[in-house]
Amino acid sequence: MSDLKISRRYAKALLATAIERKVADDVMKDLDLIGRTGDASKDLRAMFRSPIIDADIKKQVIRDILGERIGALTMDFMMLILDKGRGHLWREIVMEYGVQLDEVHNIERIRVTSAVDLESSACEKIEAAIGVKLKKTIVATYDVDPSILGGAIIRVGDSVMDSSLRHQLVVLKEQLASA
Repeated sequence: MSDLKISRRYAKALLATAIERKVADDVMKDLDLIGRTGDASKDLRAMFRSPIIDADIKKQVIRDILGERIGALTMDFMMLILDKGRGHLWREIVMEYGVQLDEVHNIERIRVTSAVDLESSACEKIEAAIGVKLKKTIVATYDVDPSILGGAIIRVGDSVMDSSLRHQLVVLKEQLASA
């Protein structure tokens, strides 16, 4: 079974338990903390990946680092994945949990790239239009890339809507070349 499938199963099981206990958002905060802590420590990441380090040592390190900072369910979950030899999947499980929690909350995350900073009113219009189309709450991340010249590139999941001036010029160039 692939690591992605395994991560999805663990995230799904954690989310189901968290929803049942009404702590799903708290668990997400805990997982974010674990993610930030792991991202900040090369040694911690190496420890998670190492098949040589005993699970009991890994568990004690997690208790020492995160002990009182995360909830009981999240701590129990971390102990479980370490016991099962799945500690190396922590990052994927954190990401999958976030994706699945977004589905529960009917949230779609999008990325908007524009040539210049967009005014808040333009951002609101984009989010509202996509929200109506998808029937979801939109959480957008905005980037600026002057190389697109104008317009915007909007990424929703695996879909890309490219209305940038750069893209339109490329299309026009191709049309003129084939004419």
